[in-house]
Amino acid sequence: MSKYISRFETLYQNVMSFEEKSIPLCAAENPISPFAKLALDSRLQEKYIMGGILQLDKNNNFIEAELLFQFYQLINAQCNDLFHCKYADPRALSGVNAVMVLLMSLFKEGDTILISSKESGGHSSMPLICRRLGISTIDLPFDFETMDFDYDVTNQIIREKYIRGVLICPSDLLWQPCLEKIQLPTDCILIYDATQTLGLMAHQINENPLDKFLDENKFILMGATHKTVPGPTCGLIMTKNLDLARQFDCLINPSYLRNVQFHHILSLSLVLMELEVFGYEYASNIVRNANYLGQYLEQNGFDVVKKGKTYTNTHQLFIQMPTEHLDKFMKHSKRFGITLNARYKQLYRGQGIRIGVQEVTRYGWGKEEMREIAGILTTLQQTNIDSRKLEHRISSLTNHREIHYTFDLETVKRIYNILHDRQF
Repeated sequence: MSKYISRFETLYQNVMSFEEKSIPLCAAENPISPFAKLALDSRLQEKYIMGGILQLDKNNNFIEAELLFQFYQLINAQCNDLFHCKYADPRALSGVNAVMVLLMSLFKEGDTILISSKESGGHSSMPLICRRLGISTIDLPFDFETMDFDYDVTNQIIREKYIRGVLICPSDLLWQPCLEKIQLPTDCILIYDATQTLGLMAHQINENPLDKFLDENKFILMGATHKTVPGPTCGLIMTKNLDLARQFDCLINPSYLRNVQFHHILSLSLVLMELEVFGYEYASNIVRNANYLGQYLEQNGFDVVKKGKTYTNTHQLFIQMPTEHLDKFMKHSKRFGITLNARYKQLYRGQGIRIGVQEVTRYGWGKEEMREIAGILTTLQQTNIDSRKLEHRISSLTNHREIHYTFDLETVKRIYNILHDRQF
């Protein structure tokens, strides 16, 4: 027996002990259902397939490739139904990896692109990746009053400079940007990373930007599949422009990726089935819960960002908080297992808290649970906390963590028997 087994066991038990007692309010995580997990342990896990999505490469491939390729076609059909795309590519390993392979495929050293800045909620990795690839970047102008980009100034920059692309990758997002206001030249590529909100677009709870662009527009909608899409870690790339897709389709694999983690692709197909059947109800309840929680937090004295009477159109909430209060709040959050994020960006007027409700919504929590969460977060602001009383309130919530918006046991058994040699 390995000398490391006991250590591994202890490490895992420590994490699970924390998880079981925590209230998960991190905007970046979501549990995979038992239904979708079935594909992560199938005989196809180790399989390789080479080449693109548009057409099977029969000359330089593995023996089973023609059979495996049909799963690519299945996911394209599913994404066409859910997102109205003509091309869907699940091969990238994550959202950031999807951006990287697109940048490497579509741009060259010395090109200039516009990107969303960290201060406006943009992903902090993007300027670093662009710099490493030799791509020059200009921050997209942002209006912090309207919480959206300044499209007049953006379009002026595009007119006056030779801009090869626009890359928008929001990590912090309450309202979708009006991408259709960007006046794209015919040779300019717009990439929108909808990692945070892709699951909200599947049934139009958030507007699907693919519906606002013509087939000939060089527009790509992409994102990771483990946030509001409650699936495995993949990067899903979609477009309606097949000529644009041909520019990167056969570069992603085999040039930039070899093993596309086929078990994740299978799992994603199962998750897309969940979105097909349960996605509207799930996404609706995410946004509804986020606004309930925002309302209760504001009633309890928190400075919650909002527009009019609406706190958010996504799964996220922003709470602005002075530094001295933020430090104490985060210390108490860690102590009692409330998993949220401190943010230090102009979007939060300097600093604040980001909350996500996609995971607690997956557990079937609703209005009353949001009220109780608001009460717990309010208690975290106190200097002297009754630990026993607060821990009891937290455990009364965390004892109810059954995953909702998924298929019944009979369907789980059916998929299990398909994917495994043994019966359920």
